[in-house]
Amino acid sequence: MIRCQWCQQGKCRDCPHFVSGGPLRRVLPRPVPIDLLASDGRSYPAEILVLSTIELGLRTDAPLSQNYTVHLFPGVDLEVAPVPTRGKDNCHVFDILAVRRGQDAGGHLNKGEYALLTGSTGALVRELVDQLPEHLRAVARGKLLAEVEKAEILNALRVGQVLKYEAGRFRRLAGQEDLDLPLEVATSVMRRALREHAHQREVVVGQDRVFDVHGIPLDFKSGGILALDITEVIERERQLHRREMEAYREAIRAVTGGRLLLTSPTEMETLAAEGTVLAEGTVQEAKDIASARHAVASVASALVGRRLYALLLCLSEALTNSLKHAGQGDFKLKAQEKLLRLFVSDRGPGIRLTNLPRAALMPHYSTKNSLGSGFTLMLYYCDRLYLKTEASGTTIALEFDTEKNPAEIGVKQSC
Repeated sequence: MIRCQWCQQGKCRDCPHFVSGGPLRRVLPRPVPIDLLASDGRSYPAEILVLSTIELGLRTDAPLSQNYTVHLFPGVDLEVAPVPTRGKDNCHVFDILAVRRGQDAGGHLNKGEYALLTGSTGALVRELVDQLPEHLRAVARGKLLAEVEKAEILNALRVGQVLKYEAGRFRRLAGQEDLDLPLEVATSVMRRALREHAHQREVVVGQDRVFDVHGIPLDFKSGGILALDITEVIERERQLHRREMEAYREAIRAVTGGRLLLTSPTEMETLAAEGTVLAEGTVQEAKDIASARHAVASVASALVGRRLYALLLCLSEALTNSLKHAGQGDFKLKAQEKLLRLFVSDRGPGIRLTNLPRAALMPHYSTKNSLGSGFTLMLYYCDRLYLKTEASGTTIALEFDTEKNPAEIGVKQSC
């Protein structure tokens, strides 16, 4: 239009000439994201800003030289054509050429489609409820409004799907179309919900996504699935955990003069792969600790006197903690050049980050999820201590320099 060529405002969304339709013209309270599918298979993102039953006002960078298909709702597709002269910059009007609803077709949006897009769910629900017997209307109205609002929220967030399960098949009601949810897992959750007639929940790890899946039974043979994509939430939690670990790592390294090092699982694996194994074993009872001490003492010839005593004392303390907190512990003594490293690992609950500074630095500090009061003693006797802890278990590596004089380390003369 001539007005668009002259316009200096660039506010097409608010312009009364942007989309025609008289009283049916609506500026949406929030843009509705869609995709414009070209005949060559290319897809262009777009947002519906304004609409009527016959036109869409879109914000998009799609070329204006061809028609497009829009998958508006499940089973409802639009064929639209751009009107290059109406609009400015990346905002333009698109004529609705056809609306395809399965085998049926029309030339404009119907009341239901228009109501869902414009957010006028109250009018749509009233129209549906009016078809019911009078004594059912109040209850049905409340339930329908609640379900439509849930569907609109999911569609807006694009974080999940709502599926209806009936006669062994799923039908998508709302949410992301391209959510790569493993249907075999959703089927398993739904069947369990129907069998036990109770809500079921399962966290499902897909090929590259993680889903929080809820199965809700409606009757003995039908139900619903709510699947939420929680991949980004988990990744944010992991990033937060990594930042916390890095802060603790630097603080503890500084306070201990670099003698206590928090390590990642990968760093501990690299450390454990170095050197030659001299002794190894597993303790399951307190009496096994004596056997472990004997096995280590018989091969730790590089250490003598008080240094050997320090190594054996650290081994006893570490294995005692493993038995106390995990019921079992594994040990391995390795030699690498002028170093001996004693590894002790368990499959306990790990140490809480909030307990790390006290567990590492306060004498006699012990909780159910700490390394126990012997930890400060181990740090006192070894030259360097590496610590890896997570929910699947804890590993410590105590390092002894075989060429150090006992007087150079923290061994008390009374030992």
